[in-house]
Amino acid sequence: MAWCPFVKKLELQPESDRQEAIRPTQFIVHTIVAPWTPQRTYEFWRDSTNLESHFAVGYDGSAAQFIGTETRADANAGANRRSDGTGAVSAETASNTSGSDPWTDEQLDTLVRIGVWLHEHHGIPLRICRSHDDPGFGYHSMFPQWSTDGTACPGAARIRQFREVLFPRIVAAASGQTQEEDVPDYVNLGLAKPFTLAPGKWDSIEFTTEWSDEAGGHVAGGSVFVRGAARFTGSVSLAFEGLPAGQVVQARMSEYLGDELAQDHPIHEVIGTPGGTFAVGPLVKRIGKGRGMRVRLLNQSDVPVTVKSAVLTALVWKES
Repeated sequence: MAWCPFVKKLELQPESDRQEAIRPTQFIVHTIVAPWTPQRTYEFWRDSTNLESHFAVGYDGSAAQFIGTETRADANAGANRRSDGTGAVSAETASNTSGSDPWTDEQLDTLVRIGVWLHEHHGIPLRICRSHDDPGFGYHSMFPQWSTDGTACPGAARIRQFREVLFPRIVAAASGQTQEEDVPDYVNLGLAKPFTLAPGKWDSIEFTTEWSDEAGGHVAGGSVFVRGAARFTGSVSLAFEGLPAGQVVQARMSEYLGDELAQDHPIHEVIGTPGGTFAVGPLVKRIGKGRGMRVRLLNQSDVPVTVKSAVLTALVWKES
């Protein structure tokens, strides 16, 4: 196991000795949604849960490490440890109780130092992860495989800081160079209110709430969330009411040229469950110049279904 030399060691047991070894290839940052010091975070993980990250960073920049970086920690779902032995190093950061505030300057300074150390000690490459298992740097909500039920962590303000401040600073500190061309645009869309999905007809989701559209592909109230030429990766989190148990709503990405359907992509099936139905679908594709991508739904049940929520989050790399 490896311990960061400038961070306080607060070793969690028995996890530190019993959990599997990993070969660290990613660094994933989190928000703990509490204004906790590293000591308080350690006490919570020790006494109240069997989930943990490798590091915690307080508002004042103080930091602690709980598990060696070559040992599995359990805060990243599918990125904890993969079948090939690779895994992610994770860091929790103090926040307000809604997870909506930005990192402090002191937190950023410490995260940069940890990121540089991970690059130098473990060889984590100086790039933003391009897929859920791609080596590099990322944040918790970047890919659905990194959480069990979907998450907004570390919050919109910190996601923007990750892209515009934290990652470029890690690159600059580690190499003396910047990689602005590798930093994607952030898209975050949703619904202003629920809508009804009639049976038997494909219907495009009209995203009527726009929290962020740095890529500039979304028109207010429109269905298109990215326009080509571009590559993108992300997810759409869906919540349904009224879908009978065992019945299916199909979801798929579809490319359009203007208002004309140009190409459909593979279908993801959402199966109804009692008490409401929830699903997170991946969004990963390259789209050609002049085309727009939509998310479409098909209600295969015999009754109308309410789409209560649809939250789309994507990172977009524009192509010339």
